[in-house]
Amino acid sequence: MGGGKLNITIPLTWPKAMIIALLIGLAGPAIAQSNDAIHLGVQTCGASTCHGAVQPWQNSTVLQNEFIIWSTHDAHSNAYKSLLSDRAKRISARLGLGPPEQAATCLNCHANNVPAEKQGKNFNIADGVGCESCHGGAENWLGTHVSGVSSRPELVAAGMYPTEDPIARAELCIGCHLPNPDRLVNHRLLAAGHPRLAFELDTFSVNQPAHARIDDDYRQRKPDHNGAKLWAVGQAVSARQQMRGLAQTMSRNANLFPELTFFECGSCHRPFDSAIGADRVRAGLGPGEPQLYDANLVMLRAIADAVDPDIAQRLKNQTRALHRASRQGAGAVARAANELAELADKLATRLNGTPPDRNDLRAILNTLASRQHAAKYVDFGAAEQTTMAVAAILETLGEAPDPGALDQLYDATQSPARFNSRGFANALAQLRESLKK
Repeated sequence: MGGGKLNITIPLTWPKAMIIALLIGLAGPAIAQSNDAIHLGVQTCGASTCHGAVQPWQNSTVLQNEFIIWSTHDAHSNAYKSLLSDRAKRISARLGLGPPEQAATCLNCHANNVPAEKQGKNFNIADGVGCESCHGGAENWLGTHVSGVSSRPELVAAGMYPTEDPIARAELCIGCHLPNPDRLVNHRLLAAGHPRLAFELDTFSVNQPAHARIDDDYRQRKPDHNGAKLWAVGQAVSARQQMRGLAQTMSRNANLFPELTFFECGSCHRPFDSAIGADRVRAGLGPGEPQLYDANLVMLRAIADAVDPDIAQRLKNQTRALHRASRQGAGAVARAANELAELADKLATRLNGTPPDRNDLRAILNTLASRQHAAKYVDFGAAEQTTMAVAAILETLGEAPDPGALDQLYDATQSPARFNSRGFANALAQLRESLKK
């Protein structure tokens, strides 16, 4: 990854093979769908003697039923099928895309949309987001994989995507789950009816049906990351990608309006009688001035406050500069966003090597729940990210607030349309009190 000195704390108990694999992951692999290998298709992995066992194998180092888990419990397996729905057809018709199951705009995220020359004989676009969407085209690594004697670094070197590395995993997921220049769920798509995008690495990892059994054998092959590390690294990578996407989009924007996906939805989509003007002073904006989406930057500042106060102050200053730049023009926004992307990149590398310890996590939790920080939750995006952050940190610490405290946060962030900043502040106040006990 670019920016910052690589600072990695590696457990002495890890085998040399695992260390090599981690370093390969940190080097910044290509997104799995975009590698040059032929994609052989889900059927190649789904045989009963491979990953298609009905029940887990008791004496195997892996479960062997990964295909069954994916096909019966994983929403990714239905991603292509959703393009056949009436809703998808309405969205596509409004945008003039033609049949959604044939439109690249839709297939790029709802399927393993690789070029025809990269599709093997068992490849089927209708399989949706399948094995090779995340693990990379299997042409070069399948033989090594089925040999039974392959090491993790050999597989990664052959082209298998290192999903065990938090930065690599975040980059992979963000490819579809956050706005980015290459696969942009833009304002036109949202206005046509596409669901709003939101992403947090730990929450999405937990909600993803587990493909693996985390045991001693797993830890010999791959690192086992706690939820708070995934959350922290995910916030840094999300902020970096968001800012890079904003900079690229602004740099080539020639329209009257910028790409509105990069703005906080609540800046415009709120009742006229909503008392919001005074709260935007924190961003250097006045009433009626739309604010760029900065929820991941808000989280990143809370993390940096605990692990690197110097970067925290720079993030604060540069975020304000970003919001001021939105008054000056696309070029100014692009420059400010690029500087923020560099800061986020440095922090991502640091957090991946040296994640927050328990004292850091308690400090971050207290910051997120504080009255001072609560002023930043006037927008739904930051409140939503805060709720997922609190859950990830408490789970890692093995602690729980009083019953109902987390439920109130979840209730307050169920829907952007029904979000009320004062209600969320009250929920945070209850969390604050519960943390004192």
